[in-house]
Amino acid sequence: MENILISVVIPTYNRADLLRSALQSVAASRDIEADRVEVLVIDNNSVDDTRAVVDEIRAAPYPFPLRYVLETRQGLSHARNRGAAEAAGFYLVFMDDDQMIHERYLAHIEPAFTATGAGCIGGPLRYYNATGLPEWLPPLLEHVGQFDLGGETRALSEHDDVLRGGNMVIPKALLASLGGFDVRLGRVGTTLLSDEETELQARMRRGGHRIVYVPALVQHHYLDPDRLSRHHWRRHRFDYGRTSFRRRLADGDFTAGRTFLGVPRWLWLQMLTRELRLYGTACLLRREDRFDRQLRLCECLGQMYQARENIRTLERTTARAE
Repeated sequence: MENILISVVIPTYNRADLLRSALQSVAASRDIEADRVEVLVIDNNSVDDTRAVVDEIRAAPYPFPLRYVLETRQGLSHARNRGAAEAAGFYLVFMDDDQMIHERYLAHIEPAFTATGAGCIGGPLRYYNATGLPEWLPPLLEHVGQFDLGGETRALSEHDDVLRGGNMVIPKALLASLGGFDVRLGRVGTTLLSDEETELQARMRRGGHRIVYVPALVQHHYLDPDRLSRHHWRRHRFDYGRTSFRRRLADGDFTAGRTFLGVPRWLWLQMLTRELRLYGTACLLRREDRFDRQLRLCECLGQMYQARENIRTLERTTARAE
């Protein structure tokens, strides 16, 4: 394992069929020596036949060393951190189990770091099966599951969008020095929590590390049929509200203040004076705009839910200390 340059880390949770496609896309890589790459599947407590799929593909045989690792601490950030700890490579490639990499993705990595002096690189992420979509959906997909900043390599500032966690490459030593992904953020089981990559990239910038978009690092993403329903997006926005409040906690920016029914009064005020007022006028808008207002309300409710959970945790901690 001494010659390993690149470790491909694929966290997975109950997506054995999609994982098969992800692994096959890595196997199709070209212009990279087989002894310079390893692939790690980090199983985050799947109950399907994930392990059997990995064993089957490894026996095919597989062109790169393929390892199966079980991470029992539930959560995408736990799984990514476990993959980083297990990896032998100098560079860590993070991809999701429902994605596929371009055949020259791995070959572009070392030259891209050399040319840009970046601390972290990533590239476009595009849905490969996004056809026949309802009219209201494409604007939502622009920010969830796909990412494309065009055909020019460029450094990203704090005002730009962030690289997607499923298409990020970072030196193992740098991720270790940063303490890995924040396990208070990111998906846990079937929740739609997020922002672990956003928070990590913020820490990178504070440490003076450049984050660079490289258009040659193309991955393709499977559009789950669940994302065609409005119910999914209500859940997504609710959990995004939870995520935003977890970021407050992670940043140390949380003061309960005065509460009502366990929720900070300023959040009640925000919902009553802004979100409900906007939602109340939604009947005058097009259906798409009404749905957008509904999503804003779901986000606010998610913040309130998470704030109440944080306050309860704080109260329990205080009670035990006393």
